[in-house]
Order: sequence, then structure tokens, then C-alpha cells
Amino acid sequence: MSRNPKFHNRTKHIDVCYHYVREKVIQNLINVKYCASNDMLADVMTKRLSKVQFEKLRNMLGVVDVKF
Repeated sequence: MSRNPKFHNRTKHIDVCYHYVREKVIQNLINVKYCASNDMLADVMTKRLSKVQFEKLRNMLGVVDVKF
């Protein structure tokens, strides 16, 4: 939506305030990039993940396991 402002029935519920991002993309003030679901770093804080996925995202954040 940030790059293609074409109206869709599935997006008509989005409030006008959310079009702010689209305006900033048009003004070249921000650059929106695709991020695959498996690489969403916020998931490590917001979702229940498998151990493998949790450790992958934790490592991507640079967090290390400290053992005493």
C-alpha cells in the first residue's frame, strides 16, 4: 500500500492517519522494504516461537546467552 495507492476493498477500513507512511514514501523520507515472516525480529518479543526460531531471532538481535 505504501507504494501502490490503488484503492482495494480489503483496505478501505484503514484510517486516513495510516496514509502518513505512504506520504513519506512519496516524499522519499522513508524507504519501506519487504521482510520475510521468518525474519521479523519483533516476533521474538511478541509470539510463542519454536526454540530454533527463537534462537535464530535472538542471534539476529545480537543477544547472547551468558552463563555463569
